[in-house]
Amino acid sequence: MHRTKLIFNPQSHGGEAATHLEQVKSLFAAAGIPFELALTDVPGDGRKAALEAVSRGFTTVVAAGGDGLAGEVAGTLVGTGAVFGMIPLGSGDDFAKSLRIGRSVPQAVEMIRRRRTMMVDGGTVSSPADGDGGEITRHFFNCVGIGLDGEVIVEKEKIRGLRDLKLYLWATIRALTRYMGQRVSLDFGSGKIWFEALLVEITNGKCIGGGYYICPEARVDDGLLDLCLVRRLSWIEFFRHVPKVFKGKHKYLKQISMGLITKVAVESETPMAAQVDGELWPRRVKRFELAVVPQVLECIVGDDDAGDRLRSFS
Repeated sequence: MHRTKLIFNPQSHGGEAATHLEQVKSLFAAAGIPFELALTDVPGDGRKAALEAVSRGFTTVVAAGGDGLAGEVAGTLVGTGAVFGMIPLGSGDDFAKSLRIGRSVPQAVEMIRRRRTMMVDGGTVSSPADGDGGEITRHFFNCVGIGLDGEVIVEKEKIRGLRDLKLYLWATIRALTRYMGQRVSLDFGSGKIWFEALLVEITNGKCIGGGYYICPEARVDDGLLDLCLVRRLSWIEFFRHVPKVFKGKHKYLKQISMGLITKVAVESETPMAAQVDGELWPRRVKRFELAVVPQVLECIVGDDDAGDRLRSFS
């Protein structure tokens, strides 16, 4: 039987995740999954726990929490040979949607018991060294949002008492009171193209913000990243069109440009905020460099139509 490390963030979803701890432990026991538990307290704990698990020979590492914990753990497992699993207990749980896990705790544990896996792509994002700090490079598995998306996370961290999509909607409204876009360039390798942009979203998964299907046709195993560029919008345009994103209908708008990419450099004359897998980038910077890393992590998945891309393990 595979040795499983369960990394659990009790603070996810405004602390609601803590109420599921005993349930998760009981479900693991009932499913006959031998596991060892590690609780996280502050950002970075998930990375440390995953490193420790790999060094001790755990073959499966499960992140129980939100997208932030999932991104920490998944990024740490790259190149280790360990299998990544996820129990979605956060506010957004967007990467779980692309893994077809769903938000049912018993269902997620059952997927871990079945241990059907798929090799998925990831990406790297880096900001070069500047006067404010050294170079930073990280893996991501769901999305990187530059501009409005980063500003939304800034506001989200100030809000108490709201959860899920309501939290992201209110954070978006607050962000829009002070941010309506900036001039940015995109360079895919053949020179800069400048835009007045509200948001540059680069995704591996389909969904962001707990329900915004920003790149609805994205696949986590196609060897490509998906790009959604949103040009500057007026307040009226924004609130008229944002409901379309819930169903992926925004891609037909003239203010939207979408495409498939393997790499891109995003640059601005003024520092930009960004989020990476739901976590705020450490500082505002003028340049981000992103690239796809194909087939980089083996993940436990739910019911899927991926056919022979899925492998079953006894």
